[in-house]
Amino acid sequence: MSRDTTSAPPSGAGRERRTSRIRVLRASDIQAPSSAGAAAGTDGRASHLGEIVHLARNGEAGSRTEAKMSEDPEPTLSERAPYLKPDDAARALARRLLGESRHAALATVTMPDGQPLATRVALSTLPSGDVGLLLSNLSEHSRALASHPRASLLVGHTAPGDGLRLPRLTLRGHVVRLVPGADEARARARYLARLPEAALYADFADFAFYSLTIVDGLLNAGFARAHRLDRADLCRDPSPEMEAREGAVIRHMNEDHADSLSQLIASQRTTDQTSWQIATLDPLGFEAISDTGDLVRIDFAQAVVEPEGYRHAFVRLVKEARTKQARAKP
Repeated sequence: MSRDTTSAPPSGAGRERRTSRIRVLRASDIQAPSSAGAAAGTDGRASHLGEIVHLARNGEAGSRTEAKMSEDPEPTLSERAPYLKPDDAARALARRLLGESRHAALATVTMPDGQPLATRVALSTLPSGDVGLLLSNLSEHSRALASHPRASLLVGHTAPGDGLRLPRLTLRGHVVRLVPGADEARARARYLARLPEAALYADFADFAFYSLTIVDGLLNAGFARAHRLDRADLCRDPSPEMEAREGAVIRHMNEDHADSLSQLIASQRTTDQTSWQIATLDPLGFEAISDTGDLVRIDFAQAVVEPEGYRHAFVRLVKEARTKQARAKP
């Protein structure tokens, strides 16, 4: 944006006068006043318009620049809002909040009245990091999504006391019902791996699997620690080859490396659980469930981009866990 390069008036009054010139160039200010207002002399816009004409006739320096400044749009909310730039820690926390949540608040818009609706739903994660849902088609939120697929999801930790002290993540995205096929079968398998009790009603005629494709998110990690997140901060789309290998990798880790799996989880979480099984896997990490039902999300050191990369990612985590354990010994 260009600026007036003439020297500024030395006095505060001069600066105030310059500010007033910028204000009066707004469209709302240069409209002709009503005859009643002009006669009464109370509208004030006639004098503003006169000043503009005076500026134009005298060609005062900066008048065009001031006009341009008055036409510039106001800053958007995201430009004014006090969000921090997300770093690796913020991204990991956001993925952990989603990956370790079994339930969430789903916000939709009902039609045709356009009223907001918040309901509780159970969730899973998809291979891309998006959200998997199992919804009854008889529910109010399913009917809302059929007419208006945009939705928001709130997840977060719970504990006694002030809940605003705890981190939480709001996601925004588009929800679609999955038709029978590979994507629906994959969503079903991942959902039941995290929520096995849902097998009791997953095949009911009125239930169906849905996906919420994440557009962006808001992470509140604590006081003065708010982050605006893009989809890339939360998701990675795996290749078809990686999706095809997912089940084999999970079985291999659970059956052949259960001890190493428990060791690496213990190195990153304070837990007394010693038996873990991987439930879901994606390019950025995995989710595991203990024999008592605890759910944890562990991120890889870096994103996996090919099927063989899963092996290297787990080997690195195990090595780091053993190094940390060795250093902790007296």
